[in-house]
Amino acid sequence: MKSVALKDIDNKNFYQCILLKSEESDQHTLFEENVASNAFSIAQSKVEPEWETKAIYNEEDQLVGFAMYGLSPILNVFFISRLMIDYRFQGNGYGRLSVLEIIKQMRKSVCGEIYTSFVPTNVKAKKIYTSIGFTDTGRSVEFGNESEAIYCLKL
Repeated sequence: MKSVALKDIDNKNFYQCILLKSEESDQHTLFEENVASNAFSIAQSKVEPEWETKAIYNEEDQLVGFAMYGLSPILNVFFISRLMIDYRFQGNGYGRLSVLEIIKQMRKSVCGEIYTSFVPTNVKAKKIYTSIGFTDTGRSVEFGNESEAIYCLKL
């Protein structure tokens, strides 16, 4: 049975985490098509310590993705800010399993709602989040010249 585990990023998996990419490419960029790079996210978590960054491992203990979540210092709500599954592992259910595991961890914070946003063209993300019960709030958040709809899951 497929499963995922969220693990701390440390000196053993840091380099592997920053090399993960959501799309096949020879280049590493600060921002990919649908998500900020893992290196950017890890750096952001150091200056905004409200964010948790985690490596996502599958049932075979392979590094398959990256997540960043926590209490948003801007919106003051619990937020799944980043979720990426490396392109080599997409289509195997790890995105959905990761969201469910993140929700389980965030419930420990005694939060009643969890929010997220994603690039409007990212239909895979929308499908995952809405299938779990996230609904569009009608609000949006701006990132540079991108606008992302904000979705909420009431626990």
